[in-house]
Amino acid sequence: MTLPPRTESPQSSSRPGQACRVALLLAAAAMTAACDQALTIPDQFPAPLVETLPLRVGVHYPDAYRDYTYTEAAGGDTEWSIRAGEANVAMFDSVCQRLFRETVRLDAPPAPGTATGYDAYLEPSIEAFEFATPGQSGTNQYSVWIRYRLKVYDRDGTLVTTWPVSAYGQSASSTLQPARSMQEATVLAMRDAAATISTGFPKQKAIRRQLLEPGTAKEADRNGSP
Repeated sequence: MTLPPRTESPQSSSRPGQACRVALLLAAAAMTAACDQALTIPDQFPAPLVETLPLRVGVHYPDAYRDYTYTEAAGGDTEWSIRAGEANVAMFDSVCQRLFRETVRLDAPPAPGTATGYDAYLEPSIEAFEFATPGQSGTNQYSVWIRYRLKVYDRDGTLVTTWPVSAYGQSASSTLQPARSMQEATVLAMRDAAATISTGFPKQKAIRRQLLEPGTAKEADRNGSP
């Protein structure tokens, strides 16, 4: 006896294809999500080995500095979110605690022309954050550039200088842990900034004249020296 040919309803024949398409869409979504990189920079920094200056300093961290997070889409579907606010506060604290005789954190900046009770008052900020991944640079390195701006005021709240500080860090690429590589590059850039501030602060002409050598500065002013 000859059996009739097997037939399938349109509904049953479409199910495998639908399941396959759903699986592909889910896999694509998972791969896209896996490309996103969110990381928080560690807030542990060693104190610099520098000579302590005889200054009592007040420090104010603006909200934009304390809460700093950098976000960028670095080609394709990859989006980086780098949370570095707490780490930047910790970095600057580690510098101040070793560089100055005493450091006091302020909730708000003092008004200009008002005696603060401190020998100096500092306010750091971040002007720019840039990075390059291996895919962008064509190397096997993750690179990070950070540009800080340090405002320094005297005891009366008068601006002494606005000091730009540039920092750089890089870390070898890790195929399985790109976030770790970016984290290391960022930490190294922040350590570079810490070293520059620690060693360069007393070398800034305006700072040296108006904060570290006030007698010399007054004498120069009386003599009309630049």
